[in-house]
Amino acid sequence: MLAVAQAVGGFPCMLVMLAALIPLGFLRADAVTIALAAAGLVWPLATLATGNRELFFPFAMHLAAVVVCRGARRGPPWAIAGGVVVVAVFLGIRLRQGATPRVLAVETIVAAVILAGTVVARIRSQPSVAIDAAIITAASVAAFAGLAL
Repeated sequence: MLAVAQAVGGFPCMLVMLAALIPLGFLRADAVTIALAAAGLVWPLATLATGNRELFFPFAMHLAAVVVCRGARRGPPWAIAGGVVVVAVFLGIRLRQGATPRVLAVETIVAAVILAGTVVARIRSQPSVAIDAAIITAASVAAFAGLAL
């Protein structure tokens, strides 16, 4: 999956995917978890199709939501820590890419709101692959909507 992320989205996408796969590895990710993470590759593919590099943000939030949802099986601290790691790597990449302070501030705020909403939604819901998929989809679509800010 790392090779696909690299081939489709380049080094930044590969790094964010790695940031998600490391905590998922500690959680002993199963095939469903890997499929949920792989579904996020739709965003870098959309970037290739449209040339819209901003779709890196929904990709990162998709992966952060996967880590939150699947990490919740081990408890809220795992969910929160894993999601924060993915978002931190994303923001570090954006800083390295030269994003302006205003853009970084907006991305940080939007990411924090989405991450918090994902954690709350997952902790308050019954464990289910369908619910996880819905939460993950909502998080990435919210990140896409956040691009308008």
